[in-house]
Amino acid sequence: MDSCEIEDNNAVESELKRIFPEYFSKFSLPEGAHEERILVYRACKTNKCDKKSFTPTYEEQGCQVRDCDDPTDPSLYSLSTYEKPRDVKRFAITNSDIREPFKIAMGYTEPSCGLVQRSRERTGRRTSHVDWWLYVDAEPYKYFEIIEDFADYLEKYKKEKAGE
Repeated sequence: MDSCEIEDNNAVESELKRIFPEYFSKFSLPEGAHEERILVYRACKTNKCDKKSFTPTYEEQGCQVRDCDDPTDPSLYSLSTYEKPRDVKRFAITNSDIREPFKIAMGYTEPSCGLVQRSRERTGRRTSHVDWWLYVDAEPYKYFEIIEDFADYLEKYKKEKAGE
């Protein structure tokens, strides 16, 4: 086998790994969805960086759409992450599935795991929320680490942003 054949086989394997779950037929990915490494935060329901803490909303709901939700809304099928730590803290406090003391993880939206879009690009709302549509068998939690003392981290982050 020559090197061209090897490269072609690798390209095919790479494409095979970038398959979305079957339920993606229920909606259309937004035009702006793309691969990008973005530094983001995620509230971890299990207090660990594991599959259960990195499950997309639709799968968390048992692959059901609640009556109050629009089944064509692409955000229902994404993994929610945030670019700003204060926003993920607000989410963790208001989400009834996440109990104190909650753990926050920091990491990157790894392109090999799926496509992303900053929600503000689609909605026009002022938010640091980032939708991340994961490929089948993606393991996004491998690109994250728990922030052990989030309160301390947040204070340092605020001071750094304020220029202190």
